[in-house]
Amino acid sequence: MNKLIIPIIAVVIIAAGAGTFWAFQKPAFPEPLKEDIGTLPEPVPEAIKQKEWKVVQNSPFGMSGAFSRPFVPNDALSVEKMYQMISKLEEPYKHVQDIGVKWIRAGVDISWPIVQPTKEHVENGSYEWTVMDNLYGKVPSGINVLANISFGHAGIGYGIKPGTWDFINNEVEGYYIKFVKEAVERYDGDGYKDAPGLKNPVKYWQTQNEPIGITVREQMWTNLDWVGFSHIQEITYKAIKETDPNAIVAIGGLVFGHAVNSTEHLVDAKKEREEFYIPLLRNLKGKYIDIFDIHFYGSDIRWPANWKEMKDIYRLFRQELDQNGYKNTKIWFTEIALPSKPFTEKLQAANVIKRYIYPLSFGVKKVFWWNMIEGEYPLEVDKPSNHFGLVYDSIGEGDPGYGVKKLSYYTYKKMVEVLEGSDWDNIQIVQESDGIYIYKFTKQGKSIRVAWNDNEEPKRVKIILEKTTKSVKITEVVPKYESGKEVSDYSAAFNTETKSISAGKITIILKDKPVFVEEK
Repeated sequence: MNKLIIPIIAVVIIAAGAGTFWAFQKPAFPEPLKEDIGTLPEPVPEAIKQKEWKVVQNSPFGMSGAFSRPFVPNDALSVEKMYQMISKLEEPYKHVQDIGVKWIRAGVDISWPIVQPTKEHVENGSYEWTVMDNLYGKVPSGINVLANISFGHAGIGYGIKPGTWDFINNEVEGYYIKFVKEAVERYDGDGYKDAPGLKNPVKYWQTQNEPIGITVREQMWTNLDWVGFSHIQEITYKAIKETDPNAIVAIGGLVFGHAVNSTEHLVDAKKEREEFYIPLLRNLKGKYIDIFDIHFYGSDIRWPANWKEMKDIYRLFRQELDQNGYKNTKIWFTEIALPSKPFTEKLQAANVIKRYIYPLSFGVKKVFWWNMIEGEYPLEVDKPSNHFGLVYDSIGEGDPGYGVKKLSYYTYKKMVEVLEGSDWDNIQIVQESDGIYIYKFTKQGKSIRVAWNDNEEPKRVKIILEKTTKSVKITEVVPKYESGKEVSDYSAAFNTETKSISAGKITIILKDKPVFVEEK
């Protein structure tokens, strides 16, 4: 999807003028650089490498576009303004901490044209880290970061030939490798050249966000250059691993994960799979990809129900990965969402549960919602993708005001509160038939069922429990209001009841809200 990084890069390039446009021409560089450009000038002391950080890695709950971006009124929508405001944010992750998320993608790429905006920056080895430090350097302890490394999308960034993933020459490729190593070194948390005041290390990296994303949005298919991007993935992977051998590297995300069976974007989705990702995987033959990333939104009127197609795209690429040497490569969904408009806050909140629980049940390891606070650029355009967030941004008809939390915010928080700490390798599918979905989780020796009804009418459902269960707590996971604005007390926002159990079973009426059935 369109991210903050796109307009920032565009403005940086325009602002820099001829000084930045050098990459599309033959630059007057110094002597050709050797292949080892950017290697560390000296070994990192072993004592520093021993530094330990508190990290909770097994949680599946993630958030893309995670930082609590500042309020930007309509008269201050310039990218430069936003850029300055981000650099001054005091608590960019206050919502992340409140909601309990353990994995994030900040929502602003560590992009070469931002960090080194001019030819002089590159040649002199100077960097502009202010915005990156304020986002990546302030991630609270215990939260894992998947950081995007990019040099701008094809055609608008510098360093590659327009319409391809080929560097304009070997010198520029060398400079890119140096940039990658400097970025990893700054945020790897080993005590050597770390960002000042770094709170949490970055150990997970991603090459680009959506490699073909920008050309799709411009209705162009000019960079289906899987050969060139294979090389980008390889050199980025190697540069990251040389700097931090313990780092994990993901490939940029599949744009049309949601369109595997769709009536809209079906041709685009097939082209993306068959003319880019599949030949790329076959070309790399099991190397340079630790995580395969799928983005899954909606594409037509079937949005609220298309979460059921997550398994189709997962199976398609699980098969391709397994057949091409990637059996140990995990599949993550780092962008999923359903907008609250044109739908409702209730429907969005219910979809939070479905779009997390369902993929976790068949093998997906991490799922990231897009995004925390609403906003799809340009901000002033009122379209569905402007309303994916869990918090309102004050823009659009009917918006109740900046910072107002939606029902989905509280549903997400409750989901993490109840399920965090479960045995994620032992999720049992109890039922997926007749429009009834029931899944069993185990947490600290006790069971939790997650259930929902996809039928239009309420359904009476019998749930078989452990014979030793004496009582259960049943919670409707969507708050008991029409909108999040009505929630004044989170602890009292959900309909709950406790029921005694007889003979190890219980019958409940499932309506339009998913429920948790917790063994007491």
